[in-house]
Amino acid sequence: MRASPRYRGPPSPKSVKSRLTVRLAGKKRAVEPYASFRVSARLSVDSVAYRFSHAHPELRIEILGRMDLDPDHQVVEVRALGPDASQYADELRAFSRVSQVDVHSETDRDAHYRISLDTDSAARAVRRFGILTRYPIVLQDGWLRLETVAPAGKIRRLIRHLERSVGPARIEAVRRRPVRAGELGLTAAQDHVFREALHAGYFNAPRGISVTELARKIGRSKSTVSQQLAKIQRHLAESALQLELGAFPP
Repeated sequence: MRASPRYRGPPSPKSVKSRLTVRLAGKKRAVEPYASFRVSARLSVDSVAYRFSHAHPELRIEILGRMDLDPDHQVVEVRALGPDASQYADELRAFSRVSQVDVHSETDRDAHYRISLDTDSAARAVRRFGILTRYPIVLQDGWLRLETVAPAGKIRRLIRHLERSVGPARIEAVRRRPVRAGELGLTAAQDHVFREALHAGYFNAPRGISVTELARKIGRSKSTVSQQLAKIQRHLAESALQLELGAFPP
């Protein structure tokens, strides 16, 4: 006859904590540090951006801003720099994926365009991975170059996705030292909100925290945090932390 197991009493708090630590270890996620990255990627060969910039390698094309109209269409503000920069409106309108082009000429070598067109695969990838880019984003001779502050893992996933679905892509430069508030043009209060939002996943896609939850977390009103986030995103877009772009890859 089997003897009944001896009762050893309730488990000690230490052993319970140890077992819980082991059980939850797989669920713990360290906060990945942010760094400043410069990324270059070849544009999709069937995109308007590739076909136009590849046909005019002498032009430097700067995307100054963009807005999604819906998942498949966007409006971009573009600055073209180079010979006869203001003379390309009709050529752009001829692309089937372009629905509207407005041009304002500064000089013969400097023109601003507002273009409504289909969203290309590179823009979809940046949106998919929740990459907050700095402007300008530069296009030249079929290549895109952008700068962003993001976790290294997110940038690596973006690069792998671009290589699989679009073409060659790579990280050209990394700045790993902590980015100071002054470099981003933020006040101390905005810097605090910015870092809390980053760590809480506010800039992730989908968002890891709502404005209401973030405001509660840092002890400020929702309206104050909302206004600060809007200013933070503007400052990031206008950041003076611009790395010298240099020559594009062959």
